[in-house]
Amino acid sequence: LPISRSVPTPENAPVGGETVYGLTKVDQEKLVLLWGKQVGVPTVALRYSCTYGPRQSIFNPYTGVIAIFCTRLLNNLAPVLYEDGEQTRDFSFVEDIARANLLAATGEKLNGFAVNIGSGRGVPIREIAEIVCDALQIKIAPEARGEFRPGEMRHLTSDTSLAASAGYKPRVALADGIQRYINWIRTQ
Repeated sequence: LPISRSVPTPENAPVGGETVYGLTKVDQEKLVLLWGKQVGVPTVALRYSCTYGPRQSIFNPYTGVIAIFCTRLLNNLAPVLYEDGEQTRDFSFVEDIARANLLAATGEKLNGFAVNIGSGRGVPIREIAEIVCDALQIKIAPEARGEFRPGEMRHLTSDTSLAASAGYKPRVALADGIQRYINWIRTQ
């Protein structure tokens, strides 16, 4: 079998709705863009990649893999990897997300569009586990049990060229963002 690799997904790629979560996101995006067009209000639908950072709950199981790995490691449990841990995701630090929101709210170039906001880089989930372990200074190897999550994509990376054309550029490196998140966790 050929090895799959992550390629950035542009905004004009077909949108599905293979999960309830995905379907609600697609419907909300279409609704807001249609409403803006009909009433003449400038609207932008920002598609955030995996967002993380300070103030993200470590107790809510739906907050994302970084928070889940932190919670498990802080409880002396191994991070659990689905599949083989080589699936990739695009991670966005909360300050980069805030800058994207400000850009969309104050500029006109993105009006009427769905716009990907991410780093443009797919990172293997196994690598995320290793970065979190290093940042926490907890050496517990991740466990890959071979389990699959229904409806999950193998690779998901955002093509951020449309956002970049309006001036968006992520500034916070992944390892730095994870360290900043962990520094915040330690104050909780």
